Amino acid sequence: MYFYILDPHNIPQKNFERQQTELQSLLTEFNVSGEMAKITPLRIIQDLVDTAASRGVKTLIACGTDETFNQMLAAVKDRDFTLGFIPFAPNTQLGRILGMDDLATCVKTIASRRTEKIDLAKIDNNYFISYLELGIGSQTNKPLGMLSSIKLFAGSALTEIKMRIDDAYTITSKTMGGLLVNTRGTKMCAGGAIGNPQDGFLDLLLIEKLSRMSAAKYKKEIENGCYENIPSATSVRCTKVEFLEPINYKISVDGIEVAKFPATVELLPQGLKMIVGKNRTF
Repeated sequence: MYFYILDPHNIPQKNFERQQTELQSLLTEFNVSGEMAKITPLRIIQDLVDTAASRGVKTLIACGTDETFNQMLAAVKDRDFTLGFIPFAPNTQLGRILGMDDLATCVKTIASRRTEKIDLAKIDNNYFISYLELGIGSQTNKPLGMLSSIKLFAGSALTEIKMRIDDAYTITSKTMGGLLVNTRGTKMCAGGAIGNPQDGFLDLLLIEKLSRMSAAKYKKEIENGCYENIPSATSVRCTKVEFLEPINYKISVDGIEVAKFPATVELLPQGLKMIVGKNRTF
């Protein structure tokens, strides 16, 4: 049985209603209908996931934004669900990662039941499948003009970050920011060794101070989170990272704060069963 969680937040009302109507029609056409539940102030996403679990549902589909899926993932906790995502907003990060683009493609994919087991990452009590952002990493996939981006990338202050890797060694790096990547949704980075959510590793990417010339030269790499293509960047493969210092340094996912230093990130290999499209980035 499919359980669709519809989230109207951050979507214009007319767009949401149109997407909902089209989705209902497509689900009926492809015979993958199920129960639909809309998030409201009185029915938060945790309540809806709990309801689905009590009814024996095996497949949860988040319909909304990347934040909708991340909240659903957090609410699932350790329960055994197959998860899916239908973006109700354009150009979502998770939509690109999972190959779930327009509504018709999403419903066809759900109907074909194309699934893959992927690695799941956990930071404290929160789960994620994409990447964590530190410092200027929060600007990944954000549209910036040439002058403003160069000013930001070249002018960002360095922060000394202390981390322990895989319970084996500690590193300290003066950096403008970085990413801890499970997978990425940028076409520019697709197909490389970094960001494969089925390889059993996280990739820690740190970027040091850049001159204005370097910031201009590697603007696309910075905006797309492809730090490994910048000569001065640091790349570390690992399965566990303890972020130690500085205290209260922010950690975000898609620009939304999820934790602060100190915090521990661990990888759960093959920890999640996902419905994926054929145009996924992995």
